[in-house]
Amino acid sequence: MRRLLVSSVSILAFACGGSVGPVQPGGLHVEGSYDLVVGDLEATGSTNAHPAVGQHARLDIRKNATGYDAALTPEFGQSAEMSVALEQDGTVTLSGQAWFSDGSTATDELQTIHLAVGDDGKWSGTFTAEGSEMITNGDTGTESDATATGTVGADARAPQVRASAIVSAPTVVLPWDALEVETSEPVDASALTSALSLTPGSVSWQASPPEVSWLGTTSSFGYRTIWSDFSGNSSLGVAAGLLDPSGNASPSVATPVQFLDVPLAAAFSGSTAPAMWGKATVASSPESCGQAAACFEIGPLDGPCGAEPGGIAGRLVANGSKISITYRLRVASEFSQPQWPSGLGLSLATPGTAAQLASSDLFPTLNATGDPTYGYASDWTTAEIAPQQMGGGEIGFSFVPFGAAQSYCGGELGFVPVTVVVDVAEIKMVP
Repeated sequence: MRRLLVSSVSILAFACGGSVGPVQPGGLHVEGSYDLVVGDLEATGSTNAHPAVGQHARLDIRKNATGYDAALTPEFGQSAEMSVALEQDGTVTLSGQAWFSDGSTATDELQTIHLAVGDDGKWSGTFTAEGSEMITNGDTGTESDATATGTVGADARAPQVRASAIVSAPTVVLPWDALEVETSEPVDASALTSALSLTPGSVSWQASPPEVSWLGTTSSFGYRTIWSDFSGNSSLGVAAGLLDPSGNASPSVATPVQFLDVPLAAAFSGSTAPAMWGKATVASSPESCGQAAACFEIGPLDGPCGAEPGGIAGRLVANGSKISITYRLRVASEFSQPQWPSGLGLSLATPGTAAQLASSDLFPTLNATGDPTYGYASDWTTAEIAPQQMGGGEIGFSFVPFGAAQSYCGGELGFVPVTVVVDVAEIKMVP
């Protein structure tokens, strides 16, 4: 834990038994948890809506050997450790980096917060603050100085909870996708994991490390440990009764989750199809499958940015050390040799763990074909990929053609749109 500092003025006042403004050092009574609300914010030259305005944050104060520790947690935000200084005018100043974001382009940062203290040694109910506002647009951003005002009072707000699946493929939830539960403020980590359930289903839960070591956690992740126990509808639940330091208790939450039915096989080919969604189908024409009697085909998909949904997934019996995939890529591009910033989106997983992207092994060379529809194509290729982890008797795979490129989208540089078809003849495990 980073040691929080107390200003030299406050240390001197405590050592000499003097006063800091109207507050007697021994009479300062600010330990506890509080509700801080940003009432107004002004950013120099900014006409944007300010995400901090109207937002709540939990303020935690505790005594240490020489002064105080503090932390500020914006609702469903990141906890920020703050240094504490007692000023000569009787205010308490918190210094650090507390972020309030709209989840998109704007972020307000409170760096210095001045809390007024009454004659009784408690907060008088108001604060002023200085910081900055950042507006981002792709890879660029503008920053403005900001000032804020607001109130601080007793914490009477119960922790709120939200639960969801973090999907690795648009429009479907795969058996190995992460399950996430978030709380609006820190709670006890063991109490949070004990309150979680997937019905039906077996999940390995792990609380995220606290952002401030002496506070609780604000999130937990889980992965199904058995994929064969069910498919289809399930309920991700959080039991009521998660307590914050003020004794406020959270309500219960139940979020429906529909898992895709992903089959298990020793190998997948045109005669044994994997799970498919979006623009994915079994094909049998020579134009799609070459010399194979049948194959499965993903596409045509437009991408890489804003890609259309389409992909395949399957569960392979783990009777080998590598996954072999025989495939071909066909691409239509309005311009020259098509390129995008990463390989194809093949992900691998084992029960109870997170999926790992293996797309760097699927980056075939594209050659001009003269075809009026798909002017570029790769040769039929067989790639063998060693999973980073093995266990549980099976390996799950998902193949989403543009999945590896999405993290490159939204920046200042644009990528030339292309249309892609992926023809897959076989996916199996090999020694």
